[in-house]
Amino acid sequence: MKEENFKKQIISKVEIFLREITQKPADVNSKTIFSSLNDLEYFFEILTNYIQDERLNLNLEGMEITSQSKKRLDNAERLFKFTRNEFSDIKTIISENTNLDQSRLDLIKDKFQSYIYPKLLWIFDEEDSIELTALKHLYDLGEID
Repeated sequence: MKEENFKKQIISKVEIFLREITQKPADVNSKTIFSSLNDLEYFFEILTNYIQDERLNLNLEGMEITSQSKKRLDNAERLFKFTRNEFSDIKTIISENTNLDQSRLDLIKDKFQSYIYPKLLWIFDEEDSIELTALKHLYDLGEID
């Protein structure tokens, strides 16, 4: 899949999620929210696999992986694996509450904006690599010193 198409799919799912989550509680379809979150989680899984493939390719090509590159790959991998828990937190709120009132919708939106949205912005940031942004995020979370 081309990078441009991949990014368009991500944008589309974020739009669906945000459009649904900002409706009146009575009009919200939790299945649509859940589905868009599943798709976004899948995209993050693809990114994790990409990072793992990069590591494998470097090893297979016999290229020397510097300790700095290894650390960047490790941190990027940890970032995207960590995201799995964040998606799970949001999906738990949805699955445990069949009637999503405004406070639950606000909580879901807040968690999405604090957990997922910053990582999406970094994916689209052309100036920084995924590894660098992963490192920044892990530092911000206190996961690394």
